[in-house]
Amino acid sequence: MPRIGHHILGGVLACLLLFALAAAAPAQGLSDATRGVPLPGKGPRAYVNLIIDDLPNLDLWGQLADDADAFGMKTTLALNTAKATPADYAAMAARVAKGHEIANHTRDHVPVAPSGVIKLRFFSPQAKSAYAAVDSQAKVLRLIVDDNPKPLAELDLAENGRHPTLRQLTDALNNVRGVAAELGDPYYANIQSRFLAERDKTDIFFKNGFAPLFVDIPAHARYEIQGADEDIAAGLPGYAVKAMVYPFLVSDAASRQVTSELGLTCGRVGTAGNAALGAPGGYDLYRIYAVKPRDAFGTDPASPQFAAKVASFLKKIKEVGGVLCLYSHGPDEFTNEQWKALLPLLAADKEIAYVTLGELGDFVRKTGVLRDGKYYLPQGK
Repeated sequence: MPRIGHHILGGVLACLLLFALAAAAPAQGLSDATRGVPLPGKGPRAYVNLIIDDLPNLDLWGQLADDADAFGMKTTLALNTAKATPADYAAMAARVAKGHEIANHTRDHVPVAPSGVIKLRFFSPQAKSAYAAVDSQAKVLRLIVDDNPKPLAELDLAENGRHPTLRQLTDALNNVRGVAAELGDPYYANIQSRFLAERDKTDIFFKNGFAPLFVDIPAHARYEIQGADEDIAAGLPGYAVKAMVYPFLVSDAASRQVTSELGLTCGRVGTAGNAALGAPGGYDLYRIYAVKPRDAFGTDPASPQFAAKVASFLKKIKEVGGVLCLYSHGPDEFTNEQWKALLPLLAADKEIAYVTLGELGDFVRKTGVLRDGKYYLPQGK
């Protein structure tokens, strides 16, 4: 074959290969973990929850809810309750009356399943050892040097004490001579100090390294989740919260168990969750997938690429039995104008239902078969 023929054939094969790769690629915003099968029956082919996180974004959610009303869509606000005012609840009540939803997002907007919450060390050339002891009964943290019966420091962990939050406790620790302390994560600042886990001895004698202190996750999660439920019940009398939205996408088996025990029927995480009810591995209602519109579609609704990515996303979730969320925080992530442009693109697909997070959970329980804590489509038995 002439050399030019090789070039032409090579080009054709390359184009075919690129086309095959493009066709096999998952839709923007979805991963290989979203493999599944179509939903059964003649109803919607996918269920999507539109959700805004956090009390400071109440106005953005309120406008989104109002805009969504024109398309018959329902939305959710993930509410961290500690600073919500009567005026805030009045704004929520107006949207709740139209079918929109308030979800539990904890009282203090802190992770319900944190890891090492405080990093701590003590060092002195004159000392040979040091340890920290958490006494959950007395609600104190003691620092003991060289097994001296008199503590180097004894710090109050009580709810109404001197150091009720981990931020205040960390600051106090850094005022103790020879001690260095820091939060394991800035988001841990408002966790209640009284939930530090009971521990007789944690070695903290390090010149450079740090030792972690932990919290009792079930007790901490119960306080945060139950407290938010109680706040919402007071602010919206008669309203029953169904859904949990885990702050910072963090949860674990213990915190999810607490969520269930408190009567919340579903929980949202993030892209580490499950998006397809028809997935082979089943659907965990306390690990519902969520992705940000800016990550899935971009931030320029006027561009052809934006509309194409939306169409690809919707096509994909219908193919896999999609049951998931689109979420954002404030206008720095996705503005009301961007949401307003996105809504008609979503609404144009009449085979997709846009429901609250609680309604999404209701659909999964009604449609799936529960086995070992996960839901499977009947055809997947």
